[in-house]
Amino acid sequence: MRYASQHLNKSSHAVATATDTPRPRIRTWIDRGGEPDCVRGLETAREYGWLEADYDNPEFTALNTLVANVFSGGSITATNYQPSFALNHRGEESHVIDAIELAGVDYQVVDGREGRADEARPTEDASVLGRVLAVLGAPVGPKTDTRLSLPDYLEGAPDDVRETFVYSYLENRAIEHDGKATLTVREDRNRDYLESLAALIDDVAGGGVRFSERDIVVSADATRALGTVR
Repeated sequence: MRYASQHLNKSSHAVATATDTPRPRIRTWIDRGGEPDCVRGLETAREYGWLEADYDNPEFTALNTLVANVFSGGSITATNYQPSFALNHRGEESHVIDAIELAGVDYQVVDGREGRADEARPTEDASVLGRVLAVLGAPVGPKTDTRLSLPDYLEGAPDDVRETFVYSYLENRAIEHDGKATLTVREDRNRDYLESLAALIDDVAGGGVRFSERDIVVSADATRALGTVR
């Protein structure tokens, strides 16, 4: 761009030749007089405060919650990174609605089909949000076809960040039992992911969580301890 500003009459081909730069890399800057989509996406994410969010920022609280919801009740499409989030038993009172609003994007609630849950789908800068969540560690594409692992940022994160992730996960996936205070999380996922998820819940609860076969069992004591975050 510096060279082009000093040689206003040169075409993108001439600028590419003079600067020994592949023409496709600079064409959108020179011929369109604008920015490539990836640069506009980065600037959009920066405007929302997503790129520089620290653990204690509300922007990160929103992103952390949405990442947990992609794992436990949502998805990001592999083609265009569009995220969607299933509403849990609370319907439009689900915590994910608060997280989307805290992230600052517009959304719509879409009726579920064929017995599926209703979904909240961002309608503004959705693909940018999806890419930010993917960078944070949220899975992209069908989760049944993906070897999952928990986001790296949870390792060594402050307690409230880990608690928020666990809270969001259990709100979507925990199964309650009549007459019992225990909770169960049952998912068809790779074993090492379920083991690490059980360990995370156990750490947040202060013990009382075990993994058995494909079930994560949260004891009555652990369930009561999680009452502050569930």
